[in-house]
Amino acid sequence: MSWLGALVAVGPLVLFMSLVYTFPYTRVVRFIAIPVIMALLGALLTVVEMRPLPTFYTLFFGLGGVLVYVFWYTYLDRSDNVLLKKGAYLADFTVSSLAGEKVSTSSFLGKKVLWVFFRGNWCPMCQSQLAHLAEEYETLRERGIELALISPQSREKSAQQQSRLSVSMPFYMDEDNNAARTLGIVHRYGVPLGILGYGQDTVLPTVVVTDESGKIIYVDLTDNFRIRPSVETIIASLDQAWV
Repeated sequence: MSWLGALVAVGPLVLFMSLVYTFPYTRVVRFIAIPVIMALLGALLTVVEMRPLPTFYTLFFGLGGVLVYVFWYTYLDRSDNVLLKKGAYLADFTVSSLAGEKVSTSSFLGKKVLWVFFRGNWCPMCQSQLAHLAEEYETLRERGIELALISPQSREKSAQQQSRLSVSMPFYMDEDNNAARTLGIVHRYGVPLGILGYGQDTVLPTVVVTDESGKIIYVDLTDNFRIRPSVETIIASLDQAWV
């Protein structure tokens, strides 16, 4: 019964993480119920016999692992950002296109722009976010909204990401997180250990929409990297703002 408890506690979390890194995973809930419930059930089965090794696996990797992931690891230490407020004007910064051209925010004046700061190809929730944006890309263009996908990863990695999507969306490179630093959205040591080729620091997932004058009319500063605003939510908010 102890080993059954360990399997029940650890198995769903391992399966969940495998699915997250294998398929585009929809990230719309803070609480992943099944791994948490199964970890609690596994812990109950294990403590009946209290055999040392299965109890350790259950409590440390099963129950402990899922609770740390859900209630601590996925949350972002995000203080109030005075630069990214609805009604404020987006600060000026410069990024690089995939062709290596320098592009500043001022070059977008006169256009409605959806700015999406994402962490990189290594982040499965970012993959899901980009896939959903690709599905609604034409809808955004029909509303006259330009798209700017920005990350600190190399141009080569962003080009790889662009080639995997169903449409060719514009990607930009934020070298050394300069733009993120200007906006106060750098995530220090945010790249997990073992993820090579992306450095140590990344960007806090951020979505901003500016109007033709560069004024912010929509902003999402998620405090949980599993949670990103759906494209439908963004479009509905913009339609309401532009009524």
